[in-house]
Amino acid sequence: MIEGGGLSRVLRALHAAGALTRSDLGSLTGLNRSTVATIVNELVAAGVVEEGAGASGGVGRPSLVVRAVPDSVAVIGWDIRADSSTAVVEGIGGQILHRWSKAHRRGSTDPYEVAARVVAGSSQIAEELPDHVLWVGVGCALPGIIDPGGDPPRSTIHRAPTLGWVDTPFGVILSEAMSEQFGSQVPVVLGNDANLGAMAEWTRGAGKRSRVMVFVSGDVGIGGGVIVDGEPLTGASGFAGEIGHIRFDPNGAPCRCGSRGCWETVIGLTTIVSAAGLDPLKAGIDDVLSAAQAGDATCQSALAAAARAVGQGLAPVVNMVNPDTIVLAGHLEVLLEHYRHTIIEELRFTLSRESTDIRVVGPALGSDSIVVGAAELAFERALDRPQRWLTAPESLRSE
Repeated sequence: MIEGGGLSRVLRALHAAGALTRSDLGSLTGLNRSTVATIVNELVAAGVVEEGAGASGGVGRPSLVVRAVPDSVAVIGWDIRADSSTAVVEGIGGQILHRWSKAHRRGSTDPYEVAARVVAGSSQIAEELPDHVLWVGVGCALPGIIDPGGDPPRSTIHRAPTLGWVDTPFGVILSEAMSEQFGSQVPVVLGNDANLGAMAEWTRGAGKRSRVMVFVSGDVGIGGGVIVDGEPLTGASGFAGEIGHIRFDPNGAPCRCGSRGCWETVIGLTTIVSAAGLDPLKAGIDDVLSAAQAGDATCQSALAAAARAVGQGLAPVVNMVNPDTIVLAGHLEVLLEHYRHTIIEELRFTLSRESTDIRVVGPALGSDSIVVGAAELAFERALDRPQRWLTAPESLRSE
């Protein structure tokens, strides 16, 4: 019978690495050779992993490697925003098997309506997956503060200004809706969108070699996440990372959070588009950029001012956490691409002599950072106790 902790460790290693030799698995998990062999053999029998020849590193036969079978076990990750919903199906090992996206009317953020959209989208996705795919969880990224407590834990959105939610038990609402639709308890887990984007970029993207990484995501609001030595900086109560609500201008515009002059009110997408003289309900950052490149002085001024404010807001963050990598996502990536010099110049006003050595980059996962992070969160939960969903062989079902 497979020991539960060992099974989890092997699956986590394969999910993170994709392919490993049995010797590598032993080194990474701390399990002895015979235990690794037993686990691998039974996972092969269950169809979750396969074993075959790897790339040859020199003379002689290539080593056998163990690989996760991507379409054997999968999760659905959701990125829930004020005006759109995006989902991916991620197979074990990190391969994206399917994408789904739908725009909707801004302001249609009643939590029951949002849950209904997630259920409907999940149903459509499930129908499009091959029958042999085992679906083991759902992860949702949301633009708000997730209360780490509660019953079940992490099920309540403490505050989500762009959705208009305060102390909303969305995890319970969604779990009940999913169970009603699918006839069984579907594991659902929630996370802050920027924190999940940060973890995805650190795990599979631009921050792989970073020790301290700051991730800032731009959309209607501004979210942030900090990763230190592979762990998210969550704070004493799990509310750390609300970079968008750092006080930037005490005399500035009112913010949806109830404060005034937050960084979000200066570099948020709506602010930039409005400053460019365009309708934020009809135009986006690409429209502003196109007009600026065509010579529109108002658009040029709006983008330059936003770029300066991005660098000015990042400078105190650099002083606080001393990152080696900063990842700018969403419309902030567009600003970085076209106004890098402006952003970097403002970053020089820090206490760190090494501030000019900080890598400031766009997300390697592109627009998928947050939704991949949501999927990874679902896998984190599923791989914690894989005996719950592994059904064959018999020894894999033991608790």
